[in-house]
Amino acid sequence: MKNLALLLFTLAPCHAAGLANGVKIGEVSDSSAVLWTRLTRDAEPGNRADEWKAGAPNWTVPGIEGKVRFNYYPIGDREKIKSTPWTGVDSDTDFCRQFKIEGLEPDTRYSFEAQGLVGGRDGAEIRGTFTTAPAPETEKPITFTVSTCQEFETRDDKANGHKIYRSMLDLNPSFFIQTGDTVYYDRKEPKSKNMDLARYRWGRMYALPFQKALHREIPSYWMHDDHDITKDDAWPGVGFGDLTWEQGLQIWREQIPQSDKPYRTFRWGKNLQIWLPEGREFRSPNTMEDGPEKSILGKEQWAWLEETMKASDATFKLYISATPVVGPDRDSKNDNHANKGYHYEGERLRKFLSSIPGCFVINGDRHWQYHSIDPETGLNEFGCGASSDAHAGGWNQKDKRPEHQFLRVKGGFASINVDGNKATFTHHDVDGQPVYTAEMER
Repeated sequence: MKNLALLLFTLAPCHAAGLANGVKIGEVSDSSAVLWTRLTRDAEPGNRADEWKAGAPNWTVPGIEGKVRFNYYPIGDREKIKSTPWTGVDSDTDFCRQFKIEGLEPDTRYSFEAQGLVGGRDGAEIRGTFTTAPAPETEKPITFTVSTCQEFETRDDKANGHKIYRSMLDLNPSFFIQTGDTVYYDRKEPKSKNMDLARYRWGRMYALPFQKALHREIPSYWMHDDHDITKDDAWPGVGFGDLTWEQGLQIWREQIPQSDKPYRTFRWGKNLQIWLPEGREFRSPNTMEDGPEKSILGKEQWAWLEETMKASDATFKLYISATPVVGPDRDSKNDNHANKGYHYEGERLRKFLSSIPGCFVINGDRHWQYHSIDPETGLNEFGCGASSDAHAGGWNQKDKRPEHQFLRVKGGFASINVDGNKATFTHHDVDGQPVYTAEMER
C-alpha cells in the first residue's frame, strides 16, 4: 500500500476549527485548477463507530463559520508561494469554499496548504500536492482512473471507506474521474428529502479516510447523475420530497470543484483529450415520445461536442459518459442512450463518436463491468462498474450478449493508460487487481 501516512491528516492540535472533509483538487488543466475545502467544527467526524439509526445519524460532520484559504507553490520552490485571499464560509454554502487558481506551469507538481480559521483562535491545516496537465504539444504517458456508483452503506471498509480509493492511489494516476451517483439521495435511510439531509450525505462520504487520502494528491473531475441531484432517472424540475431540482444543483455546485460550464473538455498532452458531457441539466423528460426533438445533451451541448471533437488533434479522444451509450442495458431502464427511450439521439451519438478517429466511450451508472462493441458502428464502450462488490448487480453474469467482449458483475474501477499511439483499458477489482485488459491502437 502506498504511504499509509496519507490516511492521516496534519491538523493543528485544537478543536477551534477543522477540515474534516479534506480537500478536493478539481478541473485541472495545464495552467489552472480549482481547489475546494470545507471548514468544520471538529478535526474528525463524530460517532464514527455507529451505524445510522433513526434519530442518530452517524459520521456527523458539522460545519462552522470562519475563513479559509489556500497557499500553493511548485514543489521545492517555496519562494514562489502564492495565496488565495482569506474568504468567509457560512451555512449558505454548507461552509464550503472553492478557489480557481491560474497562471500555473504545465506538467508541474505543486504543494498546497489548505487553512481554516475560526475567529482569532488557532486554525487547521492540510497539506497536499497535485500535478498540472502537460502542454498539448508534450508527448508523455498518462494514466487515469474512473469509477461510479458509490454508496456510504456499501463501502467495503466500514472505518475507512471504499477500497478502490486505496487501490487507485497505489497506481498514482495523473487524474481521477468520478462519473456520478456519488452519494445517492434516494436510497437507504435517512433519504435526503431536504437540503440538510442532502448535505449530510456529502459530509459523511468525504470524511472517509480512503477518499480523503486520494483527493489530497490526485486531481479529479466529477460528473453528476440523477441520484446526485434528486432521485433515480430525474430530469429538470423533478424534485425529491422537499428537495427541489434547483436546490439539488445548488448543493452539487457547492460540494464539488466547478467550471463555468457543466460540460467541458480537458487536454492532457499530445495524445489524450477527454470530454465530460452533461447528461441531466439539458435533457428532455424521459416520458417524452422519442424522436428528433428528444435529447439528453441539448442543442447547445451538441454544437460544442461536434465543434471541439472535430477540432482536436489529440491521438485519443475519450468520451466519458455518466450513463451508457452502447450498453446493452436492462429492458427496464429507459433514460440513457442505450435505451429505447432515447434511441434516436443514441443512434446519432454512436454514429458521430465512431466517426472521430481515436474515440472511445468510458461510462458509469451501471453496476457491472463490461467492454462492449456496438454492432452497427463499431464504437467501443467500457463500463467501469460499481465502487464495491456489495453495490454490484443488476445484470446476470450468464447473460453475455454478442456486444460483450467482457462482462463481470462485481465492483471495482477502470484505469486507462495512453502512451503514444496505444491506449490500454484495464478493469480492476476493488483491491486493484486487473481482471480484463484491452489495447487500442491508432
